Amino acid sequence: MRTLSSDMSHLSGQHFTRRVVYPMAGIMIGVIIVVIGFLILSARQQNQLEIEGSTRLALTALQVKAREVGRNLRDYTIRPDVHEHVRDRIDLDWAVTDGNIGANIYKDLGYEMVFVVAPGDKTLYSLIDGVPTKMDALEAMPRGLRDLLHVAAIQPDPTTSLIKSGNDVYVVAANGILPPSVDRSSINPRDLTMLVFAKRLDQKFLDRMGHDYLLSDLTISLDNQFGKEASIPLLTQNRMYLGTISWSPPKPGNQLLGFIVPPLGLALLVLAAFSVLVVRNARRSTSALEESATRVSHLAHHDALTSLPNRVLFRERLNVALAPAMATSTSVAVICLDLDNFKEVNDSMGHAAGDQLLQQVAERLASCVAYSDTVARLGGDEFAVIQIGANQPHDAEELSRKLIDGLRTPFIVEDQILHIGVSIGIALADTKDRIPERLLKNADIALYRAKQGGRATYRIFEAQMDAELQERRALEYDLRQAVLKNELELHYQPLIDLEHQTVAAVEALVRWRHPVRGLVSPADFIPLAEETGLIVAIGEWVLETACSQAMSWDRLRIAVNLSPVQFRNRELVETVRQVLQRTGLEPDRLELEITESILINDTGAALDILNGLKALGVKIAMDDFGTGYSSLGYLNSFPFDKIKIDRSFIGDLSDTEKSGAIVKSVIGLGQSLKMVTTAEGVETFEQAAFLRQQGCDQVQGFYFSKPVVAAELSAFVERWNSGNQQTRTQIEAA
Repeated sequence: MRTLSSDMSHLSGQHFTRRVVYPMAGIMIGVIIVVIGFLILSARQQNQLEIEGSTRLALTALQVKAREVGRNLRDYTIRPDVHEHVRDRIDLDWAVTDGNIGANIYKDLGYEMVFVVAPGDKTLYSLIDGVPTKMDALEAMPRGLRDLLHVAAIQPDPTTSLIKSGNDVYVVAANGILPPSVDRSSINPRDLTMLVFAKRLDQKFLDRMGHDYLLSDLTISLDNQFGKEASIPLLTQNRMYLGTISWSPPKPGNQLLGFIVPPLGLALLVLAAFSVLVVRNARRSTSALEESATRVSHLAHHDALTSLPNRVLFRERLNVALAPAMATSTSVAVICLDLDNFKEVNDSMGHAAGDQLLQQVAERLASCVAYSDTVARLGGDEFAVIQIGANQPHDAEELSRKLIDGLRTPFIVEDQILHIGVSIGIALADTKDRIPERLLKNADIALYRAKQGGRATYRIFEAQMDAELQERRALEYDLRQAVLKNELELHYQPLIDLEHQTVAAVEALVRWRHPVRGLVSPADFIPLAEETGLIVAIGEWVLETACSQAMSWDRLRIAVNLSPVQFRNRELVETVRQVLQRTGLEPDRLELEITESILINDTGAALDILNGLKALGVKIAMDDFGTGYSSLGYLNSFPFDKIKIDRSFIGDLSDTEKSGAIVKSVIGLGQSLKMVTTAEGVETFEQAAFLRQQGCDQVQGFYFSKPVVAAELSAFVERWNSGNQQTRTQIEAA
């Protein structure tokens, strides 16, 4: 190996010129080219940013103008006198009077078209450029107005859209004429008389918009030729192209070039002179360069946060450990680790706290492994260990238990005590299979099984795990296809009111009828849907389908389960509101069932969501009551309407006195809190009779009906209400 002094001796005279000066000159030329290119690119980017900024401004301006039309329209649609004179038929003398809906709307507000449209899309009144005219609104705007009227009829606030009439584009707003004194829910949207304002997007309109929002040279074109550098398309609500608004934006990038180029030239000359000085002192910098190279090499192979080996060095050492020369003398185990609950720490305390926690974790992991082992951070909260030992899998299991115990001890970060855990997957290399990629894959599979097993544990890879994982992936694929192909279906189970002996509600239960697998158990696909996030789409489908189906049942309440994944979605309240609006179901007929696990992690957010749902008017039920640790506290803190007693207590009623005592207590608690109590899993007459004696409000279970499709449930309800007198009499007599 050459010494440092011998290397430095070559950096003199012609060698130094050839090896340092020429490359340095080339670098200088390259730097100049890069700088010039960067300036040109920056100038273009500045111009592009200006175009994007003015585009956003133009879109905002158009939206503001649209909202202004809506506000002006709203001022008229809520007026009692407008409602009085146009509700059944138009009072023309009143309408044309200034201050009503006459010429003043054109002269003062500038709306070229005004229409009053009665139910059935019949035009009662037309005002064109301030002059009452016999014109059909749908003929004036044949494409778009009908859809706008139908959408606006179901909205309390004005609805706006862009609509083309002849060779002009208009900002059009529509709203039902209904004063605040009239309860909107009492009016069928189809019976509303609609008021329409239309503002033409002409040059006068554009000039005013350009003046207000500092957009110069605004023009409108009704074809696809933009003509100018900045433009926005004019689209209807159905995304149909109507035209283009374009303008000439400023070009700050060109101004930047004119400002920077002269001083840049001077700076490059100074840089060239400075480079000469750098070359003269290059020899003195040799040692510093060597130190920098060492640091770069370390950073390339170690994690910057924890200083542990990174993925690159981990793979290099794994390749060495699995090399053929080591196969007969060593036994290798790869141990993959994933921190439990780390994401919650990161989300609640921030990334800085998360980084401190990772550093402390790295220190504990390093203190647990032997000198010959390698512990690395692969990324995020994932770590891995290469263990060299002769007694496997005993050594790997012993180390895994040591790692689990080591990370179970609380951490202190930012004066807070944090509890996390670790899940571990172990893969062992044998003499036949020593492929690094396969070993890592096997360790990941074992880690996945450890997390499935409840976390804070370890699993050793076994051959069937891979087959099970492949089966799970196949099931996941089939489930995604099922969502797309509408293979899911809803079954309904009735809830019987024990006091009145009527069907009080039905619970919607999702089922998957696979073309090959047959009816797949919810216990198999619901956890998979929650893990993959498909449960959000499935849950929305269940909610919409159940609410739509409930509309065909007279006053029956529909109960729908919410999974924890759905509940964590911040759009849940809005989703429920939209479903109720689309289906027309009264909110008090919808009952949402949640489990206690939803409330554990973030009680503040859970309370906000529950209060939002209650504000919509829906009912909230705690499902599987009694199976958690803090149910009583949650009942006192959260706005529940119903308690559902878990089926495990009902099934044990005939075997254990303890279950009976628990059921009595829960029923008494519900009565004290003025909550409805429902017992699940009722399968015998004795269970139903006992529950009625104790004052339970509702029951459901196979004794009455298993979950069935909608048609069968309708038949059940009809039979129960009309002919199932014997069962009802027996329960009442008991």
